[in-house]
Amino acid sequence: MQKEVQICVVGKVFRPNKSKILALNKTLREYFKLVKWYLGYNSTSKKFLHEKCYEDAKRLFNLNTALIQAVSPP
Repeated sequence: MQKEVQICVVGKVFRPNKSKILALNKTLREYFKLVKWYLGYNSTSKKFLHEKCYEDAKRLFNLNTALIQAVSPP
């Protein structure tokens, strides 16, 4: 079964310049890879994802840990 997931990312870039925009785009690409990776586990359990996936996610994805935790379901 295929499911549709919508993600809305809202942020502000103060005094945007080319390097800030490139850095933001790089982070968003990595974040969406992480989201797809988490979805591959087909779980809505925050406990399961944290216990089984969190350490791997920190190692596999070049993201701030706050972003990695934010992906887990509420």
